[in-house]
Amino acid sequence: MFIKRFTFFIISVLLCNFVLAQEYSAKAKLDSAHILIGDHLNVYLEITAPKGKPVFILQLNDKILEDAEAPFEWISNSKYDTVINQNNYVLKQTITITAFDSGSYAFPAIPIFDMDSQIVAQTNPLFFEVSTVAVDTTAAIKDIKGIAKIPVTFHELWMYVKKYALFMLAGLLVIGLIIYVVWRYIKKKQVQKLQPIIKPKPKIKPHITALKELEKLRQKKLWEQGKTKDYYTELTDIVRTYIDGQWDIGAMEMVTTDIIEALKNTEIHEEVLKRLFQAFSIADLVKFAKYSPLPTDHDISFKNCKEFVERTAEIMVND
Repeated sequence: MFIKRFTFFIISVLLCNFVLAQEYSAKAKLDSAHILIGDHLNVYLEITAPKGKPVFILQLNDKILEDAEAPFEWISNSKYDTVINQNNYVLKQTITITAFDSGSYAFPAIPIFDMDSQIVAQTNPLFFEVSTVAVDTTAAIKDIKGIAKIPVTFHELWMYVKKYALFMLAGLLVIGLIIYVVWRYIKKKQVQKLQPIIKPKPKIKPHITALKELEKLRQKKLWEQGKTKDYYTELTDIVRTYIDGQWDIGAMEMVTTDIIEALKNTEIHEEVLKRLFQAFSIADLVKFAKYSPLPTDHDISFKNCKEFVERTAEIMVND
């Protein structure tokens, strides 16, 4: 067990032994250096980074600790608490762990990555002790309290009958709902047969549809409601649909890098493509790496996507 703990600590330090940029910093501390077996131990992380430079923080979980043969167990990760200063921002997170064996433990250093997957900072390793609870093995084992017998009351009997009556009522409601849905479906089909054939409306230009959908997304205020992943999914889907309609590029089935490479064959300005790539990269981190962007990142990503639609629509008109 000692060899596994020591190996886990050494590997974690070697993986994070890179030259760190001075503009980034990371530190960690424990709420206690000594716990009893089974108690929860909180690790407080604090990462400082420059404004406009997103970072990626490795999120501990059961699988990571199991693969690394860590001597302790993961409980939970809190959400990030973001504090924005004049030139930088600070991310704070609490990691909760526990251990079920006594001894000395080392919580490893955690690497911090930038958008290019380069390590820009790392936390300091932490050390703590886990001890057992003293047990009197000479004392006899006995129940804390005897089993109590409680007679069934009229109220309990009435609650039992009432419980099954609700099930019967729910069943009737479900049957009624099914009949109603079938009736509406049949009636809708009958109405459709009587309706005259309407000629399809002229196809709306892709950039007009995209700008309308972007405005709807802005009014939803998804990220203000904590629905960050939904916000970036809708944002990138709107732009992907626009790209597909404007240049006949199957963007809905392509990854970000392939989309950008395909668009380089058009007359789109390089700076516009660069900003679009930035917005899509942040969206990929949110959707696949559980990254928590800054509030400014939401606005910048939205503006970059809207500018892409507007600038490329003008190009098509000029052509």
